[in-house]
Amino acid sequence: MTLMRAVVYLRQSLDRKRGTEEEGLAVARQEADCRGLCAERGWTISEVIADNDTSASNGKARAGFQRVLTMVDARAVDVVVAWHVDRLVRKLADLEDVIERCERAGVRLATVSGDIDLSTDAGRLVGRILASVARGEVERKGARQRRANLQRAEAGAPSLWGHRAFGYEPDRVSVRPAEARAVAEACDQLLSGGSLRSIAKQWHAAGLELPAGGQRWRATSVRSILLNPRIAGFRTYSPSTSGPGKREIVGAGQWPALVGEQTWRAVEALLRDRARDNGRGVRSLLGGGLSRCGGCGGPIGAGRTRAGKPNYRCRTLAEGGTSGHVSRLAAPIDTYITDVVIERLSRPDAAELLVDQDRPDMDKLRAEATALRARLEMVAVEFADGDLSAAQLRIINERIGAKLAAVETEMAEAGRLSVLGPLVRAADVRAAWDRLDLDRRRAIIDALMEVTLHSPGYGRKPFDPGTIEIGWRQP
Repeated sequence: MTLMRAVVYLRQSLDRKRGTEEEGLAVARQEADCRGLCAERGWTISEVIADNDTSASNGKARAGFQRVLTMVDARAVDVVVAWHVDRLVRKLADLEDVIERCERAGVRLATVSGDIDLSTDAGRLVGRILASVARGEVERKGARQRRANLQRAEAGAPSLWGHRAFGYEPDRVSVRPAEARAVAEACDQLLSGGSLRSIAKQWHAAGLELPAGGQRWRATSVRSILLNPRIAGFRTYSPSTSGPGKREIVGAGQWPALVGEQTWRAVEALLRDRARDNGRGVRSLLGGGLSRCGGCGGPIGAGRTRAGKPNYRCRTLAEGGTSGHVSRLAAPIDTYITDVVIERLSRPDAAELLVDQDRPDMDKLRAEATALRARLEMVAVEFADGDLSAAQLRIINERIGAKLAAVETEMAEAGRLSVLGPLVRAADVRAAWDRLDLDRRRAIIDALMEVTLHSPGYGRKPFDPGTIEIGWRQP
């Protein structure tokens, strides 16, 4: 009697009871049945390979499945045993690959639910039919899951997938107080001139935990959290079936908001403003990128002298292309500008510089935005029913979309804070200034004045405030 070497392959798409004593029972049951089949046929099991909690239809590589194919190619086994063909493959393309490899190596395929003789055309036909049935079930299951996900989203229930949301406990609805305070403070800081970089440093120093894991907070991870509508109490949903896609707000969530809607919309508008990312290289100095050249009116950049001291210099080349119009040491200019800012904001009339704090009717704006979104949904239904042409749909969507964008912009503007507020309201303006990071100081200077640097002339000269021209912005 010829010894038949068998490899047993096990797979379960999703083990819903991970972390409990039930973990792995699905593949354990498959293994018991497959071992029973091998014992009944007198086959010797060379290896048991499992892909637990692994899908066969999402396109991702399965290490166990690849191991089985390697053994088949090497003729290290005589028969592949699985509980059912859909445990092995769920795509016809994968089945065709298995058929080709098994035919070439002379390997059989056996399942607890019935053998598939890949050496005959009838057996291969049965295999293809079973794979097609399995694929159809995957598609039906996917459609059911997407519908269930949309239903949960429309009801405001939190998503069941992904890592814990920052600011919330693992149950996705209970608030973590320390993280909630950090989010609210970060939004205020951004709207008053702060930067993502400085917020990331603060969160790292405070020992706040990254939801997705990692060793250190970065500006990109802070940005992702602050852009998430969840922190304003909104539930989102992605209609895309081929990837995460753009997530759309579908309603209120069943969890407390960490910040108000107007604040979040202001933060979102600020972070999505691409102009905000320009000129990163000049932000190392207080006035880099904010000042203008007195010779040509061009921007003043940040650099260093040959001795390594920080300086400001004109970015526009002078006649002959050899150097800029202005090149000056940064330290005395920064000290002078700081003194001017503190003196101006210490005056009794400093409060008049604050941005108008009158707020529009947020309830009215919110109701208008909701009505416009509902109209967009209604138009989509009318188009699906054949009541609108594609051209009509495009025109209506553009007009309603423009109105919605205008309303959302007004809501965002209502959430912006005056960058001057922390200093104007401070009892000690200089002490308040000293507590601010560089980005917030730069934002205050930009909101308060226009600075023009003039050349002091050739040779070493004492600092002359007259070479610094300051134009005050109107409140």
